[in-house]
Amino acid sequence: MNISAIIPARSGSTRLPNKPLADIGGEPMIVHTWRAAHRHPDIHRVCVATDSQEIARAIADAGGEAVLTDPSHTTGTDRCQEVWHSWGDGGAVINLQGDEPFPDPHHLSAVCAALQEKQWDIVTAMRSASPGEPESPHRVKVAVNGQLQALYFSRAPVPSGGPFHIHIGMYGFAPGALKRCSALPQSALEQSERLEQLRWLEHGMSIGMVSVEDGTSPGPVDTAEDLDRLRLWFQQHTP
Repeated sequence: MNISAIIPARSGSTRLPNKPLADIGGEPMIVHTWRAAHRHPDIHRVCVATDSQEIARAIADAGGEAVLTDPSHTTGTDRCQEVWHSWGDGGAVINLQGDEPFPDPHHLSAVCAALQEKQWDIVTAMRSASPGEPESPHRVKVAVNGQLQALYFSRAPVPSGGPFHIHIGMYGFAPGALKRCSALPQSALEQSERLEQLRWLEHGMSIGMVSVEDGTSPGPVDTAEDLDRLRLWFQQHTP
């Protein structure tokens, strides 16, 4: 089964304006994300789905594929679905977060492998929390059962007392699942936590988790402090 990756990227971030174009080592952040997916051996095709001509131009200049999507989309999933539908809705697809420019390739491999097993509607990843992360609203926590099926996602420390698992922002959708997700109405829990994946759980879709080591990824960019940290990480890891 072929697996493609779509990277949603919008220009309207409130905490960090024009975040996808933030410079890291002389290139826009979104280009780093695209390149990581493009180089991965399990990914068949990569596209950036955006509402910005400037973001699309940055990807084209790097040799990548970008599609301008409806600016009225309220979620990255809807942006991905627009592109996926134009491709014919075939195969499996990974929604890779544009603000995580250096995803660990082993994490991507684990999500791809779980998609190939065809057990879940959606597959995503988690790792053990580091000290201080359970209390941070910028780190999403996930509670799971013994089969590693997601039960709840929260910005608060869940489950109370631990163990705490940090959600890693990449979603693998089984064939047909992305279309179903995009058609679902917003849910109360989603609005309360500001986490779209709760919409899918509330509507009965199954989310399987793959447990991975902390790995090489420096994590996502949510704040200006995160951006400074990733710039330093890039300097330290670039020959």
